[in-house]
Amino acid sequence: MSRPLRKDYRTADFEQLSKMIKDHPLMKAPETEQQQLQKLRTPEYRTKCVMRASLDDIALGINLYKLQLDKPMSPTLEEPDYLKEQAPTARSAASARPPATPFIKVLLRKTPIVVLFERRSMTALADTEEGRQVMEDNRKYEELLSGIDKTRRTVDADTQTMTALMKSRLVNTERLTTAQMGSYVSNFEMYDTYTDLEKSTTSVQVQGEKKMEITTYHVGGVDQFVAINGLPGFRLALMLTMRILASNVFEPQQRRYRNMALPDPLAEDVKFKYRLGLLWKLSPPLSNAKVHQAVSDVSFCPSNGDIMAVAYGVYSHGKVGKLPKSGWVYVWNIKNPVNPERRYDYQVAVVTVEFSPTQPQLLAIGLHNGGVEVRDISGQDLPPLAISQRSSSPHFEPVTAIKWIYFEGDVGSRNAHITPFLATSQAGAVTKYRLINSPNLLGFEQQRLQRAEGELEGIPIERQPPAASLLANRHPQCLEIVLDPVQADIYYVLTDEGTLYKCSTNYPLQHLELRQVHDGPAACMEFSPWSPRMYLTCGSDWCIRIWLAGILLPIVTLQHHLSPVHCARWSRTHSTILVSLSRSTVDIWDLRNSTMKPVSSTIIDADIFYTTFKFTHCGRSLAVGNEAGNLLMLSFEDMPFPPHFQYKQLKRAIFKALSMQPDLRKQVKSVGYFGYPGGKKQTRA
Repeated sequence: MSRPLRKDYRTADFEQLSKMIKDHPLMKAPETEQQQLQKLRTPEYRTKCVMRASLDDIALGINLYKLQLDKPMSPTLEEPDYLKEQAPTARSAASARPPATPFIKVLLRKTPIVVLFERRSMTALADTEEGRQVMEDNRKYEELLSGIDKTRRTVDADTQTMTALMKSRLVNTERLTTAQMGSYVSNFEMYDTYTDLEKSTTSVQVQGEKKMEITTYHVGGVDQFVAINGLPGFRLALMLTMRILASNVFEPQQRRYRNMALPDPLAEDVKFKYRLGLLWKLSPPLSNAKVHQAVSDVSFCPSNGDIMAVAYGVYSHGKVGKLPKSGWVYVWNIKNPVNPERRYDYQVAVVTVEFSPTQPQLLAIGLHNGGVEVRDISGQDLPPLAISQRSSSPHFEPVTAIKWIYFEGDVGSRNAHITPFLATSQAGAVTKYRLINSPNLLGFEQQRLQRAEGELEGIPIERQPPAASLLANRHPQCLEIVLDPVQADIYYVLTDEGTLYKCSTNYPLQHLELRQVHDGPAACMEFSPWSPRMYLTCGSDWCIRIWLAGILLPIVTLQHHLSPVHCARWSRTHSTILVSLSRSTVDIWDLRNSTMKPVSSTIIDADIFYTTFKFTHCGRSLAVGNEAGNLLMLSFEDMPFPPHFQYKQLKRAIFKALSMQPDLRKQVKSVGYFGYPGGKKQTRA
């Protein structure tokens, strides 16, 4: 129980503390000094208790005060008289205010900076006029100090850092010297000079329908501009100059593409709108509307995400009366979104392109006539590195997809680091190509698919038997090829029947597994970056299906638009988000929110149909192509922050979507852990 105290308890302690401070030796100053301090004090300071003391003295006084208040009550000591008095009555105690706590106000003032000595170091080159003047001044200074009475004692020491920092004279730039030169050229001489030259004016197309006229002069029948443009050094300098000029216009978009300004997780106005913003639009190679130049495929360089290869050809045959007689492959760089840095022309449409993962400068190109080429994009105007031959690949159907495979110990390869690749065609054949010491690609048939018959695993469909067995319709069309993310020899092939073939490079001419994934052509397939056993497929039956290895039926089915889904891929930053592409919209799905409709739908150029899209390496942007040949670079804006445990978030979203399907939920639960070991992310396929 606390003891009642008197009203003047704190007052007595404060008086005792003040007396101890006054009796302190540091507070005892001579009378003359006190008089001088009294003269310097202003009227404001005379009304206050000002004490000039150091921080140590203040700390010592506070400690003495604490010791005096916290002194333990010993039975041998006598209690003070103010404790022996009777406690006040209850009424007086209630009306009395609590005693004020004594304090010491410390006012710290910053003293002005006093510079005792400052000398800036000055250096000059010894072989220059300034250096010779400095050496002459140093010599005169030493002469003035020479003698017995004038000698100064000096010591050389490094005062900058522990290790002396030396600067070489090579880092100093040379002084620029200017001179005025006079010259005179009359107008007659200039007129005669240009009259002797052959003048020619040509119009050059710049960025779509814009044209610019360029006037060149021929000397001796030779166009100097064409001759200079053929020099490798000039073309390299021109490419770098165009990058610099393009950065003046697209610098904010380039900074966004490089993710230099990420959203702040501590911002107060964060909104999750799942929005797609347009960064820039890569124009088609030609502005002629009569020439069909759809974006058929896009591939990003694996070692440099700023470089991408775009194939221009035919995507939908519905609007094409006849097959186009030209195709292009452009290599773009985000440093110059106006003009491509490489251009390859073909007499047929280009269907697919794919960079090599081990040799990023190699680009495999699949053509509409069944031909395959490999080019080296590191140099300008280089011929194809290797071309396929009809003797090794006797297929005339379009090459639909190309994938470089990981194959160790490839005998006969030109380079041990260059791996072979697989190419699928609409003839139902999977051909394996590899580079050898020859200008021709060595290829042989790896797989020849047959049309499915009877009832298959997967979704149930009614398969009509063929009316007549035709030799031309015996094999299905291969539309996509995907590599397994874990097993290097396993690959999957999608066909126009909506079937999924599981094959192995170790077992040619036969497949391992066959499954029905769509009721119509299956266009795209991709494994989840956080699960080697979970993958999605999309097709012309308007559906996106998510599959899990070990379960015959799809665990989640997404359907919103009544139109074919051209492409669908998992997000690289969020395990529960995927992006799908239909004819006119780019949809973003979030399994955490809903499986009935996408969280956002973006429409850009509604009159032009989309063809395909690819994510960038970071996953915060994507390139979308359309039928007009435009490549739209879009960035994700107002997206939710990525979860720390991606696999747990994906598993929780899957079980939430299966809450109304207990049987399928039980099957997924029986699979157990379906992620990568340690919960790591992998995007090899």
